[in-house]
Amino acid sequence: MSIFIKAKPGDIAENVVIGGDPERINALARMLKGARLVSSNRGFIVYTGKFDGRRVTLACHGIGQPSAAIAIEELIALGARKIIRLGTCGALEADIKIGDFVLAEGASYSHGGTITHYLDSTLHGISLAQTPDFELSRMLVDALNEKKIKCKHTNVYSSDSFFSLSVKKARELEKYGNGAIDMETATLFMLGKLKGIKTAALLVVSDNVVKHTALMTHKDLEKKVSIAAKTALEALAKAAK
Repeated sequence: MSIFIKAKPGDIAENVVIGGDPERINALARMLKGARLVSSNRGFIVYTGKFDGRRVTLACHGIGQPSAAIAIEELIALGARKIIRLGTCGALEADIKIGDFVLAEGASYSHGGTITHYLDSTLHGISLAQTPDFELSRMLVDALNEKKIKCKHTNVYSSDSFFSLSVKKARELEKYGNGAIDMETATLFMLGKLKGIKTAALLVVSDNVVKHTALMTHKDLEKKVSIAAKTALEALAKAAK
């Protein structure tokens, strides 16, 4: 049994969708056939059921990279082999609108955070590029294209702080190719490489940092998140065939 996710091997499917908001995971569980609550310990809400005849797990990873690392580590230990992060992000480009979809091509991060704890002891200060699995990302793109849904492909910056980002820093991040900001994707990609599993991230824009827009809530974005969730589940179902 894992420490924080109270589950056993066999409770977790090979195909997993993760997100930070437990309310979102509870809502998305209705998309699964025969969804069973596997664990709710410490806020790590986990369901396993079927989508399009394939077993899939939905799991909450909490807020920030330390929390996400715990959830992802334990999901992998319990059998996860493909993980898609379904979350929200802030736009760093002025032309990215609230409700737009973002596919993370890579993820930047700040030295000294969670990823540094994993990698610095052996890499001696080298910062590795954190990137998703190409095939799993392509399946997400194909699923979006089938729905004729546009999606911004860009790097994201995974921050260790929610409230500290200034507009000046946001513009510098965008200058170097980061179109959006979140708090977990870099850790997912890092653990995917480290543990030898496939990862990808499909995000929904909840606010625009450089335009000072208000932050949209789960309820505000419910329709868009549902579309993104169905897209992720369809991609995983095809990947399992």
